[in-house]
Formats: sequence, C-alpha cells, structure tokens
Amino acid sequence: MAAFPDTLDYSRDNCSVGRAMEVLGERWTLLVLREAFYGVRRFSDFERAIGCAKNLLSDRRAKLVGHGVMRRDA
Repeated sequence: MAAFPDTLDYSRDNCSVGRAMEVLGERWTLLVLREAFYGVRRFSDFERAIGCAKNLLSDRRAKLVGHGVMRRDA
C-alpha cells in the first residue's frame, strides 16, 4: 500500500472544514445565513422567515456574530 503524499498530510486538530462546521453545522444557523444572503436584516423578519423560537434565533445569530460571520448594526 502506497503512503499518502505530503500534500495529504495535515493536522486533524487544526482542520478548517472541521472548525467551520463547529460554527455552521447546525440547521438553524444555516437557515439564518440563508435569510441573511436573501437580504433579511431585522430580527423579527428572521423570526418570521425561519419560524424558530426566539431563544434559538438569538443564540444562532449571537454565535455567528461572535465568530465574525455576521455583523450586528444598531
């Protein structure tokens, strides 16, 4: 059996795909991003479009803001 080429030798501890999935891998998080890409900006509009509980929506948006994926404007 041939050894893996050096290009496939990477650290699983520092995997960019794994780190991204830690932030984006939840269903509601992806739906929040979808609506943001469609132009939704207000919390009540996210809530109406997605249909999840306020606490879940608030948590997911805070997580995205905390990781720098989204920005919160006043």
